[in-house]
Amino acid sequence: MKRKQDLFSYIQNTTNWIIIPKELNIKVPLYMKSAYDLWYSEISSFKVLFLRIKDSKIDMRIHKNAVKKLEDLCFCKVVLVFDNLNTKNINSLIKKNIAFIIQNKQIYMPFFMMQIQTKNEKADLKEIYELSTDAEIILIGHLSGIIKNEMIIKDISNLIKKDSRTVSKALDILESMQYINIEKIGRKKFIYFESKEELYNRFMKQNKLAIKYSFYIKDYKYKENIIYSGYTALAKYSTLIEENIKTIAIDNKNLKSLDFEKYKCEKEDAKYKIEVWDRNPFIFSYKDLVNPLYIIRFFKDIEDEGIEYALEEIEKDIKRRF
Repeated sequence: MKRKQDLFSYIQNTTNWIIIPKELNIKVPLYMKSAYDLWYSEISSFKVLFLRIKDSKIDMRIHKNAVKKLEDLCFCKVVLVFDNLNTKNINSLIKKNIAFIIQNKQIYMPFFMMQIQTKNEKADLKEIYELSTDAEIILIGHLSGIIKNEMIIKDISNLIKKDSRTVSKALDILESMQYINIEKIGRKKFIYFESKEELYNRFMKQNKLAIKYSFYIKDYKYKENIIYSGYTALAKYSTLIEENIKTIAIDNKNLKSLDFEKYKCEKEDAKYKIEVWDRNPFIFSYKDLVNPLYIIRFFKDIEDEGIEYALEEIEKDIKRRF
């Protein structure tokens, strides 16, 4: 009984959800009763059955099968409860979209669109439910009308210039976060996105930025293949007056091959600002400008009437294409 109270307290303290314990009036197979503690409850409008694993040595496939059988039997959401779990099994459950809790460490309940990781018993929270860099690039490609529904991994691989394995991992993340559905027909996987309006709104709530850091330089000698970002791109996408300093985005992977040291300077002496990105800023760019979705997300929290007007102008043009 104490384990049940501890679990419910952990969930309530972490999420502020109200958990109402319920009686489970359904006959459960004896082998399941011996393998799990079954705690039935109601959270919001969801009926939730928590399955606490008694024996940590049982193969994960058995737990996955138990979840499916009990969801069909009880017509409710089933959540596996572990005392400890390794990274491999965590990723396996997320990939299959199976809800689980690691006591005092992590909550993954996709039917609530929730994943929270806690560092210790004091519930020092860190939300880790975010897109990876490659997953973001795929989403930007779709919102820009380049990556389309019913594409396969190979198609996306060619567009974002990444190998199939990398793309597959990014798609797993998007599927686990319910941005996409993947339909497997034979050996091929076909990708289907949620509505662009919904994807756009969720994407803009993500706080991850592509820019790792920036610095100023007096001169820029690499005149070919320039891609503009920051205020320079904002000015060209809208009617905003352009700043004197031009902002150029470069991929972090290319930084070592570019000799900037002798050109670095303070802002007041600069002609260029260099943004170092965690990805290739040329992917899904428009002419010589980074994709406008990056610009909107970068400037969206800046309180300036001129910038807000410019972003509205860019956003209106993007949504018109949806």
